[in-house]
Amino acid sequence: MKKIIFLSLVLFMLSGCTIKYDLDLTTPNAAIENLEILETDFSNEYFSTIKNYTGNIKAIYSDQDSDSYEKDPNLEYYSVVNNSDDTKANLVISYPFTTEEFGDSNIINTCYDNVSFYNTDDKIDIRTSNEFLCFEKYISAEEVEINIKTNQKVLTNNADYVEDNVYTWKIDKSNAYQKPIILSNIENSTQEEKNENNTQLNLIIILSVIGAFVIAIIIVIINKNHKYK
Repeated sequence: MKKIIFLSLVLFMLSGCTIKYDLDLTTPNAAIENLEILETDFSNEYFSTIKNYTGNIKAIYSDQDSDSYEKDPNLEYYSVVNNSDDTKANLVISYPFTTEEFGDSNIINTCYDNVSFYNTDDKIDIRTSNEFLCFEKYISAEEVEINIKTNQKVLTNNADYVEDNVYTWKIDKSNAYQKPIILSNIENSTQEEKNENNTQLNLIIILSVIGAFVIAIIIVIINKNHKYK
């Protein structure tokens, strides 16, 4: 079972906090991840836990990872900014992944069993497994908002709504069992390639038929000439 990798277990045993996840794909060869946790109910018993949080969170996922207070100089860690004050407990967790690294993101791999990520200058394809796992495993918050920003032309998506190239999913306990993330233009490109291949195949078939017909006519003519000799 995947262990918690962003903040301690007790941190997410909340009932009213706001959790917002942003992924910015507008910078070439970058996938900038940002997670914000906001709790404004200072009567909540975990308010002070969030407010005083000082742990370190590994950026790359591992089944054995947990948040820690000692940094390994050989590993990469999220930036954790604590913006808490007397009226709010607020943590902002971020990391500037490259597109090659993002498939191993600690946060996204904790909340989904399977993640497929592909993003180049002209093609994008993001797909996760169906179930959002973080409610069941770690989070008892009411809702998580996921925002993905891209300047690509997207042809297939299952976002709840889209505004200014930002695709947003709202996930709560009632829909978490069937809430995959899908954002892609690969299917259309694949179809175009299939159409092109079909066109080439049809052309080959037509030319083959014409060639066979011409050869048949030549054979008939040769046979006739041979007969009358």
